[in-house]
Amino acid sequence: MDEELCRQLQAGNEAAMEALVHRHHRAVYAFLYRLTGDAHTAEDLAQEAFIRLCTKVSSYRYPEPFLPWLYTIAHNIYRDWRKNAYQRKVVPVEQPEEPAAPLDLLERLTERAEVVRALASLDESHRTALVLRYYQDLTVPQIAKIEGVPEGTVKSRLATAIRRLRTWLTAERGVEHATD
Repeated sequence: MDEELCRQLQAGNEAAMEALVHRHHRAVYAFLYRLTGDAHTAEDLAQEAFIRLCTKVSSYRYPEPFLPWLYTIAHNIYRDWRKNAYQRKVVPVEQPEEPAAPLDLLERLTERAEVVRALASLDESHRTALVLRYYQDLTVPQIAKIEGVPEGTVKSRLATAIRRLRTWLTAERGVEHATD
């Protein structure tokens, strides 16, 4: 379905672009947010991804799957952002803390914050592979194509990322419980 919409976009159908944005903006934003850790930056990069989709639509080759192609665009934009000298020196502003919440909501927010910190502790290649696989639900071959690496490398990165996350979360919770 996405592949057909992309073909329609190549033919100049603006409604196809609107449909693609409607279908995939939230997922592309989420992907970029998990990589950058900053909502405003992720939104800017997601918008840039869809602008670039429009300008590069002629490079899409039907019937190749659309989603890996779109995530390749988004990931390249993220890489460009990371390379920017200004961005390397700027630390994203922390989001304000959530207002007081019931205990279960507070617990979920704490767990989510732990996962966000754990993801941030991974290097870019491991974090990207993990986010594409488990948050964006892409396959290992699709991730390999996006990253431009062999499938075995993706599998290795995923295994390493999971091991590092487990270690980080275990240590984090151990420290937290020790101070209770």
